Amino acid sequence: MHEPSDKEDADSLPNPEGESGNPKFNQLEKADVEFGKELASHRDKPVVKIAAKASKIGDQEPLYAIGAAVVLCGLVARDRQLAGTGAALLAAVGAADAAKSLIKDLVKRTRPHVLLDERRYETGAGGSEEKPDQSFPSGHMAGSVAFARALSRPYPRAGALCGLASLGLGWSRVAKGAHWPLDVAAGAAIGLCSEAITGSVLAAIKRHHPRSDI
Repeated sequence: MHEPSDKEDADSLPNPEGESGNPKFNQLEKADVEFGKELASHRDKPVVKIAAKASKIGDQEPLYAIGAAVVLCGLVARDRQLAGTGAALLAAVGAADAAKSLIKDLVKRTRPHVLLDERRYETGAGGSEEKPDQSFPSGHMAGSVAFARALSRPYPRAGALCGLASLGLGWSRVAKGAHWPLDVAAGAAIGLCSEAITGSVLAAIKRHHPRSDI
């Protein structure tokens, strides 16, 4: 870990080699950190604070709640497609949640606000139990993208709107200082892959049990 002295520019990156002799930043990571710092430097602006509050709907708990509500509405209305959509939403979000949790257990990366507030940046293998060191990947992005993709299969327009909302959510997570841009991109990839897997499984079940609600 490297902590810059008071004489160093507060906006400069930590020494890429660090005191522990870690490998130098590659160019992609350097660009990622620089871009993330630039966006997060506006985190105190009202529009960013509003967007950050709105992005809470992309957390796992609200997405699970919405999925469960869709299932319930489908069952009450005896709408098999709606109930099946709710099941698909729950499965996709659950898979994305599990995948991002696994990766967070394997990768340690400090969040942008740690660099901005404490002038400290660390990354490496092994994970961390401390939330400030769990930047990679973005769980909000993983869940919201998985949700949007699952919704887009039966309801393309609604899914497209959710997809656009996910882009805004990703921007807000970086602007808030909660994630780096690559964390958000990784979260999106996890969401897409997770939904592709659960979507294929549910489709196979439906083929073998055509009268099921999924």
